[in-house]
Amino acid sequence: MSVALTLSLLLTAASLLAGGVDGCDGVPRMSAVDACKQASTADVMRQLCVRELGASPEPEEVTGFVASAMRANREAYGVSYDAAEKVRVDPSSPAGLATVSGYCEGKYDTAQELMTGWIDRLPGCDITADIRVDLASAAAAVDECATLLLQNGGEHTALYQMVLLDRDRAVLAVRLAILLVPNKL
Repeated sequence: MSVALTLSLLLTAASLLAGGVDGCDGVPRMSAVDACKQASTADVMRQLCVRELGASPEPEEVTGFVASAMRANREAYGVSYDAAEKVRVDPSSPAGLATVSGYCEGKYDTAQELMTGWIDRLPGCDITADIRVDLASAAAAVDECATLLLQNGGEHTALYQMVLLDRDRAVLAVRLAILLVPNKL
């Protein structure tokens, strides 16, 4: 086998193992910088986007950016879920805050479920407009948690700050999916 062919096969295998998505027909390509610029509604969101996607000027498929954002969200949601559970079971937590934290655990389960299906589908280029609906629903679930924490005295807690950041991340994933879907359909 030639060295070039061997190297090509190794790079392809490494890309697949790393969870990369490449080669979906009709999917737009742009740099991470451009994707963050287009997906962001404010400078704070652009900064979050650059932290998650990087600042590469090289064009890549938007599918990879959406997948990266969802994987980052999945990890962050797990941390926030654990934090909500700690508040819920902490005997020193006010009753209302403990109850809301339990509700937040359920909202994070919902958000995780909505995203996980897409994380599994993106590598196979199985992309439909439903991704926008599911990611918007995941963002709404996280936002409901933030709203309930705010209404029940949790606005000064570390959990509330985590949930607000998760909400911003969720909105970023939706905005990236909006960049992805119009050219695919």
